[in-house]
Amino acid sequence: MFRRLLPKITLASMFFGVVVPPTSADFSQFRGIGGSGVIRNQNIPLEWSAEKNLAWKVVVPGAGWSQPVIWKQLLFVTTAVSDKEMRPKDFAGGVRMPQSMGMGGLSAAPKVQIQWQVHCYNTTDGQLTWKQTVVEGRPEHPIHPSNTYATESPVVDEKGVYVFFGATGTMAGLSHDGSPLWKKELGAFPTNNGFGTGSSLAIHDGRVFAQHFTEKSASLTCVNAQSGDVVWSDNRDKFGSSWSSPIVWKNGVRTELISSGGERLTSYDPANGSKLWTIDKVKAPTACSIASDSDRIYFGGSDPMSKGPLFAMHSGASGDLTPEKKNQSFRNCDWLENKAGPGMASPVSSGKFVVVMDNNILRAYEADTGKKVQERRLGMLKMVAASPLIVDDKVLILDEEGNSVLLEASSEFPIVGQGKIEDTFWATPAIANDSIYLRGIDGLYCIRKR
Repeated sequence: MFRRLLPKITLASMFFGVVVPPTSADFSQFRGIGGSGVIRNQNIPLEWSAEKNLAWKVVVPGAGWSQPVIWKQLLFVTTAVSDKEMRPKDFAGGVRMPQSMGMGGLSAAPKVQIQWQVHCYNTTDGQLTWKQTVVEGRPEHPIHPSNTYATESPVVDEKGVYVFFGATGTMAGLSHDGSPLWKKELGAFPTNNGFGTGSSLAIHDGRVFAQHFTEKSASLTCVNAQSGDVVWSDNRDKFGSSWSSPIVWKNGVRTELISSGGERLTSYDPANGSKLWTIDKVKAPTACSIASDSDRIYFGGSDPMSKGPLFAMHSGASGDLTPEKKNQSFRNCDWLENKAGPGMASPVSSGKFVVVMDNNILRAYEADTGKKVQERRLGMLKMVAASPLIVDDKVLILDEEGNSVLLEASSEFPIVGQGKIEDTFWATPAIANDSIYLRGIDGLYCIRKR
C-alpha cells in the first residue's frame, strides 16, 4: 500500500536543482519527448517476429493499454490487477457491445477488486525490478469492453515516475526504486457512454500535467513532480469527456502546453498556467491527440457519426482564435483538409509530412501546404488503434493484430520493413535503447537487433 508523503522541504529543494534532459535512451511520456511521436537516433531492426529479433517477452499481470515509459535501463508500465478476468476485447468485439451503440448508460461498474499498480522492468532482459500498488478498491464507474482501467500512460524523469489512474482520479509519484513520493486525488467521475478514461500525463521541466475531462469534471492540473504540490490548475466552463492527452509544444516562439477535447483547444504557459490562446467551434481531438513539429500543430477529430477537418496551425498565436463558422479557417490556420480528421490513432509530423491513419488507410500531407501526397490502403495491416511514430527517417505503424510496417518518410512512403507478433495491441509502441517495446494483452515485448 502507498506510504505517507515524504518531507516536502527536501523534495522541493531537489526540484529546483538541475533538470537532466532526456536522451536517446529515454522515452519519457506518451509518444515520447513532448508527446510529438518523433524519435531520433535509434538503430531499430527492419524485421521481427517471435523467431527473429525478439529480445525478450514478459507477462504483465492484469490489464492495461498504457504505453511503457523508459529512463535509461528502467521501463515503467501501469496495470490494473483484479480478482476476476478483465481482458479487454479487440475492436470488433468491442463494437458489438451496448456501449458502442449509445447504450453505455445501461452499464454498471463491475463488482471486482482492483489493485492499480506500477511495474518496473529492466530493459536489458525484461527482469521485473519492482512493483508497487498505488491504490486499490472497487471501481466506481464502468468502462468500454475494449478499454482498460489502466489506459493512461505514465511519465518519467531523472528523479521519478509519475502515474495517473483516471478511473480513481489518483495521481502519484514514485522514485525509480519504487518508493512512494506523493499521492493526490482528483476525483472519480463518469465518462460519456461509460467508455472509461484514457488521457495520459505530460511532463516538462519538473512539472507533471494531468487532464481530467469527464462528464462531471473539466480540470487540467499541473503539479511539482517531486512534491505533488499543485503549481497551477484550470477548469473548463463546460464538462465533457475527452481521451486526448496534453502535449508540450516546443516551437520557434516558445514552449506551450496544449489540451484538447470536444470543440475546444487551449494553450497554456506550462510554467504558470496563463492562457496563450483558445480555439472553440472546431471538432477538436477527443479520442486522439495533437501532432506537432517546430512550426505547427496538426489536429482534428472524427467519430462514427461525423468527420471533422484536419487543421494545420502555425506558432505564435494569441487570444481567441475561434472561427466565425464551425470548423472553418481561423487566425494562424495555415490550411485545413475537410473530412480528414483523425480517429483513434493520433497523427504525427516529420516537419515535412503529416501522417494520418484511418484504420489501415494511410494519408500523408505536405506540412507546409496541406497538399495530399499519399493515400493508400496498407493491406498487410488491419484495424490501427496505436498511434504511428516517426523513428528517424521511418514511420512505424502497428495494428491491433500485431502486424507492423515501417515506411520511408518520403513522398512515396515505400515499405522498408515489417514485423509480426501474435497478440492484441492498442498501446502505442515505445522506442529507446535501439529497441521497440510493444505492450499487448498477453505480454510486454522487446524487439532489437540480435
